[in-house]
Amino acid sequence: MEKRRIGRYLLASLCGLMLSLTVSANLFLQKIEKATPANRIIYLLNYFDTCQAVTQHQDQAFRLLRTIEDLGGKIQDEQLRRYCRFLKDTYAKHGNQNNAQNAALFLEVGQRATDNPQIAAVCQHIAGQYFFINEEYGKAFEHLLAANKAFRKMGYEHIPAISRYLYELAFDYYQFAEYGKVIEPLTEAAHQPPYNPNLAIQTYNTLGMATNWLAATTDSTLFRKAERSFLKVQELASQYGDSLWVGIATGNLANVYENQRQWAKSLHYYRTSYRIGLKFAGKDFSPNGEALSIASLYLQVGQPDSCLYYMNRALDLKQLVSNSGNRFEDEYFQKNYYDAARKYYRAVNDLPKAYAYLDSLTVVDKRISKRQKTEQLSLIQKKLLIQKHQSEVEAIEAGNEAQQVRIWLVIAVLVLLVGLFFRLYQLSRLRRRHERVIEAEKEKSLRLEKQIVEDELERAKAELADFMDNLRQKDALIDSITARLDDLSPTSPEIDTPVPLAETRHHLLSSSLLTNDDWDEFQRRFEQVRPGFFWHLRTQVPDITPAEERLLALSQLRLDTRQMGRMLGISPNSIRMTRYRLRKKIGAEAHSSLSELLSEASEDSAIL
Repeated sequence: MEKRRIGRYLLASLCGLMLSLTVSANLFLQKIEKATPANRIIYLLNYFDTCQAVTQHQDQAFRLLRTIEDLGGKIQDEQLRRYCRFLKDTYAKHGNQNNAQNAALFLEVGQRATDNPQIAAVCQHIAGQYFFINEEYGKAFEHLLAANKAFRKMGYEHIPAISRYLYELAFDYYQFAEYGKVIEPLTEAAHQPPYNPNLAIQTYNTLGMATNWLAATTDSTLFRKAERSFLKVQELASQYGDSLWVGIATGNLANVYENQRQWAKSLHYYRTSYRIGLKFAGKDFSPNGEALSIASLYLQVGQPDSCLYYMNRALDLKQLVSNSGNRFEDEYFQKNYYDAARKYYRAVNDLPKAYAYLDSLTVVDKRISKRQKTEQLSLIQKKLLIQKHQSEVEAIEAGNEAQQVRIWLVIAVLVLLVGLFFRLYQLSRLRRRHERVIEAEKEKSLRLEKQIVEDELERAKAELADFMDNLRQKDALIDSITARLDDLSPTSPEIDTPVPLAETRHHLLSSSLLTNDDWDEFQRRFEQVRPGFFWHLRTQVPDITPAEERLLALSQLRLDTRQMGRMLGISPNSIRMTRYRLRKKIGAEAHSSLSELLSEASEDSAIL
């Protein structure tokens, strides 16, 4: 009895599902029939990308495609019929195939579409996208650019879903931080019929993001273009009723105004974005970033109380997504929060807390910088692989061209001897041109490697400078604390219990700013800037002590005796005594050698 009841329930559910699919298909057919020829293709591709009834049920999909193909014959729309056959030929992409197999599928279908260059170019573009997802970037851009070249030749206005293809090409460039190459295809996509509402919004948003990046690094006049793009995102999101995108666009606008140092305007838009974000706050989303941005801006306009409020709100909102598992987002939130807290406590003159948050910021920033360095090197390697692949493709194409030239030379030698010499001359020029291209690529790679080394050296110098600035901040903090202690007396009403002020002051003044751990970090950074410095010292003075090494290293930073004493936690007299012992150890005859050693280190470059 129970089994029959379950069977009747399943049968009823299946009938209901089939009825809903039939109704949906009929509505879709009516929409196709009433649409313009270009929109028919866009509706068709969208439907077969998003509707589970056709992406997961081949029989249902093929029945619908046959119906649409018959409709295309009835209304004399041959392009619609060709796209129906294209969807049938590439339906296997919905199966268990991997990205490489899907790319091969589309290339095969494109090669068979000899009578339809538009379908062939679409297949080549989609294959390029699958190669990109599969991280075969050289092949990806080879096919994407070839497809885009074909689209341009046919005329973008004749390609029904061109806005999608242009956006995907631009977004691939965006992921490689090639922001200058993003703007042209997205600008063109914005002038074409939208593929779907979400893609129309993303087109303007990505255009604004790329323009904003370029404006922040190169040309400030581009801020206006970024502003117009994000305003267009707001307009489209409002038109389509997408409140979340309205909030995202508002936050991006706030970032544009913040980069232009328009604090009041930026604060207004951040607060608007924050209020919209609160409506969508949950385990997958939270406007904690906007809250931190608002906190920083309130500090800029001199309202520390409001700054503290939004800092606390950011922490509360972060708890909503604390289990998201995105470690990178957590690190960036920590960095921004520590930076805001450091500025806040410095503004309210709470130096110990400001220093504590500075230490936390330094640790997180170091971790993020290390990851960014790794990502940057990985990105450079990927770009080099793309260039290498493009060079290989050009070489293959050149080889094919050369082969054709040789065939024509064989034919020409039978016709006219003069033609033979002329073709040989052309072949020689072609070979020399490609050799120059290869040499230029090699020279470009060498320049890039040299630039990477120079960038690494500059980063090492900056890290060493930051390290020394951190020590100087500690020194300044100790000075401020000891000055405060000097102003106090043991019987001061500000002191609740008797405190050994003199002992505390002496302990602070005699403490070493450069601890053993700090020294290891300092030595590592110093060696990055001056490779072999310590090895050279030990070679010249085999019995040199660690204290003398530290003294000589600090001497390269042009610190005076008092500063070196504070770094090492010893008195200026001890510094002079260490120098005296070092000269005595080296001996009078070698004294000039020590001076030359120090001179070489100083003249090479000023580290700080």
